[in-house]
Amino acid sequence: MSSFLGRKDLSRGIRNNNPGNLIITNETWKGKISKKLNTDGRFEQFTDIKFGIRAMLRDLIHDIDKGKNTIRKLISEYAPKSENNTELYIQSVCKALSLAPDEQIKNVDSLFLVTLARAIIKYENGTDAGLVLNSHIQDAIDMIGDFNLKNVVVSAKNKFKLSSLIIPVVLFFYTVYTVTV
Repeated sequence: MSSFLGRKDLSRGIRNNNPGNLIITNETWKGKISKKLNTDGRFEQFTDIKFGIRAMLRDLIHDIDKGKNTIRKLISEYAPKSENNTELYIQSVCKALSLAPDEQIKNVDSLFLVTLARAIIKYENGTDAGLVLNSHIQDAIDMIGDFNLKNVVVSAKNKFKLSSLIIPVVLFFYTVYTVTV
């Protein structure tokens, strides 16, 4: 369990275990601290960082499904100009994902979700984003799992490639063999 809840020395998103800075809603997110117990008053709080990441990703996936299927549309909805430098935010996320701002999002898989989460967490929390580990993000993605919506298929499974293991093992044994012979 990883919780930064209440640590005043950290950015708001991290200390709320809500690194995407989701505002308080009536949504019953997994791991959400109830409005009654929420000490922030504006942003959601979660019992564990992975629940905050999961909520952020579920929110983004549903926005993609509703037609916010480019980075420009997605981030404009997620981080409106009234509160953010939305254009800079869009450019930051585009750079991380290697997508153009108006390029359609076609593949919502584990790699896309990790990269999207990392880009948003970094933008929202600055240097404190380093406290959020890739394992926290992967735990959130694993909780989401695979599912189909009307306009998007989410393939959240981290696809293990056997070849990524075989090649280093073969090279290791080859090196050991050639050194000992």
